[in-house]
Amino acid sequence: MLNKKEQTSAVGKLNLQYIIGMKLRNFRQEKGLGLKQLSSLTGLSASYINEIEKGKKYPKAEKIMLLAEGLGVNYDDLVSISMTGRLGQMSKLFFSSSVLGSFPFQLFGITFENVMELFTASPKKAAALITTLMEISRAYDMNVEQFFLASLRAYQEMHNNYFEDVEELAEQFAREQKWIRFPPPTPEELIETLHQLHSVEARVADFSEYPELTGQRFIFLPGKPSQLLLNDQLAPSQHVYSMALQIGYSELKIHNRLRTSPRKNFDSFDQVMDNFRASYFAGALMINRFQAKEEVQELFQSETWNGDSILELLNRHSVTPETFLHRLSQILPGIFKITELHYLRFEHLVGRNEIQLTKELNMPRTLVPSGVRLKEHYCRRWLPVSLLQVLEGKRQNGDFKKILIRAQRAKFMESGDEVLFISIAHSLRLRTKMNRCVSLGLRVDNALKRKVKFLNDPQIPVIEVNQTCERCPLENSQCSERTVPPSVYIREKQEELLNKRLKQLVTDYRGKNLKI
Repeated sequence: MLNKKEQTSAVGKLNLQYIIGMKLRNFRQEKGLGLKQLSSLTGLSASYINEIEKGKKYPKAEKIMLLAEGLGVNYDDLVSISMTGRLGQMSKLFFSSSVLGSFPFQLFGITFENVMELFTASPKKAAALITTLMEISRAYDMNVEQFFLASLRAYQEMHNNYFEDVEELAEQFAREQKWIRFPPPTPEELIETLHQLHSVEARVADFSEYPELTGQRFIFLPGKPSQLLLNDQLAPSQHVYSMALQIGYSELKIHNRLRTSPRKNFDSFDQVMDNFRASYFAGALMINRFQAKEEVQELFQSETWNGDSILELLNRHSVTPETFLHRLSQILPGIFKITELHYLRFEHLVGRNEIQLTKELNMPRTLVPSGVRLKEHYCRRWLPVSLLQVLEGKRQNGDFKKILIRAQRAKFMESGDEVLFISIAHSLRLRTKMNRCVSLGLRVDNALKRKVKFLNDPQIPVIEVNQTCERCPLENSQCSERTVPPSVYIREKQEELLNKRLKQLVTDYRGKNLKI
């Protein structure tokens, strides 16, 4: 993969030939000339002109002069990088785009030339498309960083969220350190490893003197040696992940690592991808895929659901609920071939009605409906949502350290999909009024029924759910959990009735049965 500097350079080099290609096509179409007609006027072959228009070739000066004379325009009109009208809009929107400059199209099997050929084919329509996409992003308050993260999710889904090369690198590193699976490496061992191999001095630090920094899990200070400051308010398992992440950065030769966590922002897609790969390495280092395979098989073969067994696995691996379930979202597709799953992370500020979806991975994307971009209210019957409400009640009774683990079979009313939710809710250490619930959802089909024996355990409730309260057809008497009126459902039904009446009117009018 090209790094950011190399790709930006490639974009700049290709811009000139694509710009002249777009301008040549635009001038030719304005003059009403076909390729053969322009060929006759210039003495250049139609195929050669076509290659110029597609951005595949940049003509020499004498050939540009022939093209300018044939089109009846000035030489400078063709070679100038400035563009006016709709072409000018596209130049401003597309060529100067921070997304284009850093987005690695090749990860998705698309070359930069493919993209530019698409845009040179019809620049006016391309400009309209870009403008439309920008308007949509503004309407949904989606910035460039969110676009990068959405692109990363698409990349993960395309690969079933399983990356063999990173798995092997993590396993090789563990073997070299002579780390056995259990017990996992201690914080002291990781501190020594960072010091000896990567010249990083890791230590627990008190951030309380810097109020703006108290929400950070770690702060990385580059230097010789570099410093990794770990927030003393976090649990040892969270320190372990932060150190494993730094090992991932170093072993994967990633130099532009994040300085803080949670991250403030991502400047490019490369940075998003680098952080993802380092995070994947950290998870693979903490939870070996083959050991996890044995544990998950044992869990799936049980005839009864036992949330405590998952809690035991968290303690055995010394990981957080987020790390454990997110790691399963990699292992289940990669090892067990369970590819129709999702990973969701919800957060709820105590005392507020809003519940936010702060992280998601959905394979396929139709598995769990999402209304987060529309600022709707998720169905309170979903396990991850209802579990946050249960946790809030626990906190009101003074229980701040409780970790809740539940399972649910949710049947979505509209799609007919059935999903096994495994959800874990807990309070955050650094945000005292914030609760979090992470959830792994598996589509219930015949294949899953064969693999998961506890699916029919009567302890697991089977609940009918919907997308959001705004889209739910249930009456208030049928759903005590409703938070807001079904405004979207009512509007859609009104539109459906209107269309029905219009069709009836057309039928009556054609049959001359319309009463005036």
